[in-house]
Amino acid sequence: MFGVFCYYVMSVIKVQNISKHFGSLKAVDDLSFEVHPGQVFGFLGQNGSGKSTTIRMLLSLIHPTSGQIEIFGKRIEKDREAILEQVGAIIERPDLYPYLSAREHLELFAKVRKQKIGEADINTTLEKVGLAHRAKDKVQTFSLGMKQRLGIAQTLLHNPDVIILDEPTTGLDPQGIIEVRNLILRLRDEQKKTVLLSSHQLSEIEIIANRMVIINQGRTIVEGNVHELLEKQSMNLEISVVNSTVFEETIQREFSSLSARLVYKGTYHIEMEEDIRQPLIQRLVETGCGVKAVIPKRSLEDFFIKMTEK
Repeated sequence: MFGVFCYYVMSVIKVQNISKHFGSLKAVDDLSFEVHPGQVFGFLGQNGSGKSTTIRMLLSLIHPTSGQIEIFGKRIEKDREAILEQVGAIIERPDLYPYLSAREHLELFAKVRKQKIGEADINTTLEKVGLAHRAKDKVQTFSLGMKQRLGIAQTLLHNPDVIILDEPTTGLDPQGIIEVRNLILRLRDEQKKTVLLSSHQLSEIEIIANRMVIINQGRTIVEGNVHELLEKQSMNLEISVVNSTVFEETIQREFSSLSARLVYKGTYHIEMEEDIRQPLIQRLVETGCGVKAVIPKRSLEDFFIKMTEK
């Protein structure tokens, strides 16, 4: 029922003015955001910002002091069991048994689920996470990235509509990060899953998230489409040229409002409040400074730092 219903509501997850107090500590303070169906939603914040507390409230592991949480259009406190049947979650690093195989892990989890999960479901899940060829191997032989994918496989076993991942790339090497990234993209693009992704890997959020929210001290700072939010911030460029003298003279004479800083020989970092890349590059070519490379430097990390500093 929920698997069909969730695609007809405006938001799969709707958080309205939730707060969570632990004595005098306000871990979450009047927080609101919405997660839309079929998207990867980036959930960003510094350590201690309230991300993990919020995720635990979404999973009904702890209850809000005030406010309301709806998933699939239903109140979590009223329809907890039915909602969680259609939600999969992994909080940080999964707990795995080193002497069990990947298949044995999923068989164990299948036994504790209320839904009927058969051998075919286990095979399909292992294929989804790219572990079918290692199904019989013990977990102690797995890399960190493979262990993380097996943890995600456990959350996928009952074919949930919503997947909540709390820091799934923590401690992974670059290859492990790529493996988890590609898995999340497949979940979104091929299986049309809705993913809420909490992460410190801002570059990963920039690549895979459709929408995001940044929270600080338990409150929403900004929420919206990732690329639209990034378009609103200032553009930074890294420009490499052959003739530094001509380059510096051109900037000083015709683009004095720009800040050009020498990074290393022949390479400059330029900050601009508005995007004037086209006339700038055209003029640099005309003056003969010998443009070798132009690299945009606007990123989610810059935006995140700017928002949290404010």
